[in-house]
Amino acid sequence: MFSLRDKLKYMALGSLIALGGLVFGNMNNDTDAQSESKTIDELTVQQLTVLKDITVIADDGEHKVVIFSNENGGKVMCLGPGGKDAIAGAVLEIGESGGVVGVRGGKGGSAGLSVGEEGGRVTIVSASGTGAAAMNIVEGDGVVYTRDRFGEFRSWGQQ
Repeated sequence: MFSLRDKLKYMALGSLIALGGLVFGNMNNDTDAQSESKTIDELTVQQLTVLKDITVIADDGEHKVVIFSNENGGKVMCLGPGGKDAIAGAVLEIGESGGVVGVRGGKGGSAGLSVGEEGGRVTIVSASGTGAAAMNIVEGDGVVYTRDRFGEFRSWGQQ
C-alpha cells in the first residue's frame, strides 16, 4: 500500500501538471472559436439578437433583403433582380419623426406612404415619371395633387 507521504507526492505532482496546463494554455489570448465562415443548411432558434445588420443573399450572390438600424431608426429593404443595384424593390423605414413605406417597380414606377409629425402623404408616380398623384394631410388640411402625362398640375383642397 501507498503511504500518506507517497499519496501527497502524487497529488502535488498532479497539481503542478494542472497548474502548468492552465498557465501555458492562457499564454495565447488570441484564440478563435471558429476560424472560418460556415454554411448551415437549416437553423431553428427561439430568440435571435443581432448586433449588426442582416443581409439575405440569394444563390446567385445578389442581395435580396437587408435589415439594419442606426442612431435615427431602422430600415428593411427587399430588393428585386439586380440586388443592391436593383430598380425594383420595397422599403420600410422608421425614424425619429415618422416612417416611410415605399415600393418601386421594375420599369421605374413608384408608390409611397409617409407619415411624420405634421401629417402624412401618399404618392404614386408612373413608370415614365410624367404622371403622378399625391394626397397630403398637414395639420388637419388635406390636398390632392395630380400631374398628367403632359406635365399639367391640378390640385383640390386646402393649399
